[in-house]
Amino acid sequence: MNIIITGWAFDSYLDLKNRQIFDAEEYRKTLRPGVLLLKTYPNDPFFNSSKFWSQATDSAKNRIPHGFKMKWHQIGNGKVQLRLPVGVYTEAYLCEAYVKKNEVFEKRQMARFKTHLALINNNRFTVHGRLS
Repeated sequence: MNIIITGWAFDSYLDLKNRQIFDAEEYRKTLRPGVLLLKTYPNDPFFNSSKFWSQATDSAKNRIPHGFKMKWHQIGNGKVQLRLPVGVYTEAYLCEAYVKKNEVFEKRQMARFKTHLALINNNRFTVHGRLS
């Protein structure tokens, strides 16, 4: 599966890096290899682990069609939980990554993700690159 880096993913990566949520080594050894697993979706065992991959849900706990979340725990010096929403169609679209803070913030991020998926469906987004 092709992996598309959207403008939202690129901007959030720069923001998280600027805030020193993770360092270059953690990105290279943990985050990037996790994202590259999308090339093999759904055939890697990691996609069966709810600690790493889950269906995205909205505030009413309804599944968001084509919406999933990649999850990393204990990231960076602050040992935060990092989330990367991914739209899965014939290609995987990386959306706005964020640090999980609380349930209210999580619900807001999922609302934003639903908007991003709608924009992807209407081809109204920026491609900043592809991972292959």
